[in-house]
Amino acid sequence: MPRITVGIVGAGLCGLVLAIALEKYAPDVDFQIYESATELAIVGAGIAFQPRSWYIIQELGLEADMLKFTGDGSKDRVTLMYRKSDQKEGFILKEAEPTELQRTFHRGDVQRLLLEHIREKERIHLGKRFVGYTQPSDPSRPIELRFHDGTKASCDVLIASDGIKSNVREAMFTQLADAAQAAGNAEEAKVLRSYIPAVFSGASVYRGLIKREPIPEGQPRPFNMSHFMTYCGKNRHLVAYPVSQGRNLNVGAIVAFPGSEGKPYEGVWVEQVPKEEVAQHYQGWEPEVEDIIKNMTVFNKWAINMVKELPTFVDGRVALLGDAAHAMTPHQGAGAGQGFEDVILLARLLGQPAVKPDNITIALKIYDQLRRPFAQMIARRSLQNGDLHNLTAPTLNAVTPEMSATGSGFTREQLDMVGETLERLKDWRRGTTIEEDCQTALRLLSEQIPA
Repeated sequence: MPRITVGIVGAGLCGLVLAIALEKYAPDVDFQIYESATELAIVGAGIAFQPRSWYIIQELGLEADMLKFTGDGSKDRVTLMYRKSDQKEGFILKEAEPTELQRTFHRGDVQRLLLEHIREKERIHLGKRFVGYTQPSDPSRPIELRFHDGTKASCDVLIASDGIKSNVREAMFTQLADAAQAAGNAEEAKVLRSYIPAVFSGASVYRGLIKREPIPEGQPRPFNMSHFMTYCGKNRHLVAYPVSQGRNLNVGAIVAFPGSEGKPYEGVWVEQVPKEEVAQHYQGWEPEVEDIIKNMTVFNKWAINMVKELPTFVDGRVALLGDAAHAMTPHQGAGAGQGFEDVILLARLLGQPAVKPDNITIALKIYDQLRRPFAQMIARRSLQNGDLHNLTAPTLNAVTPEMSATGSGFTREQLDMVGETLERLKDWRRGTTIEEDCQTALRLLSEQIPA
């Protein structure tokens, strides 16, 4: 008989990594994954790993297989280059030599590998769109899960990895709001309901790939690009880096719409758009950027939405992780990695023999105590990164797009500040590890639940 039963809603990257982590750290725990899709399509854009998140890949025994399709296939460190590009003659803002591990991948490659590494695939149940749960106050009684097809399931602990549009987050904060309303706290209930929908970040990204195999002899960038490039300009920027062993160049062209942030996005979240729509945003930019756009075949436009800073990731025996808890902008390249950090810490806690249904809330509170402040800090830094890439940080706002395009709108000191601040905002990656956080979590757990 399993020590704990875990219900996982969502079979995206975090749900799959959680399955692999539970198989390793909690073999006496039963888990089942419930996914709304009727098949697991292999989709996605680029994804980056830094030392903290790569440690998780190593811990779970995935490194050897992951290295078969990393970046350009030859480097474990990628030079980061930032250029001022919204003018005909661009120039380097900052070139950051690779002092830390940085690996890039196509998200579809990662998803395919994770699926291959789950030993008991029969635990994944497709076509199960989650609609709600009932959590008894008595921990000896299981949580009941309800699905759109009328079926039900039960578990001791419910983990939400169902993404930015999380139905579990909606159910959790609806229940919290209803309880506040019943207690006569109408304003608190209103605030709690405001955490349910994702909100627009104020920017959209045009994503796509350039197939570049074989690379024509003597071709300049973007065809022979090995750097992680960020082309900066007023109110927009473009990133490009190699994935899939260098066979493809991942491209993201980000356009900001100042003043539109902070409210639920009313339009289509993802749609295919013509190349001309993207090109018009980058007219007059340096030739390298224009070449990248010209060589694209398909662009998908994604509204960049995010989850507001939640007051909690847990309620009783229910926990949110990954994008369900802290969906963020892509400007730190850390969204997936932060979800993986949620997973590894939570799996380590659930793997402790002393954790049982009657005390699992203690483990979840420790998870919330350690992961929520850290993940939300990274989300804030990602927003700051975006402002710097778009040259819209507070100290740069006086310069208009027209002034910036002339090449004379910003002082050299202002532009140097951009490069220096971008590097400083990444200092959390250096000198810290998720293993330290896991050890802190296990220490706190042992203090509250003696073995």
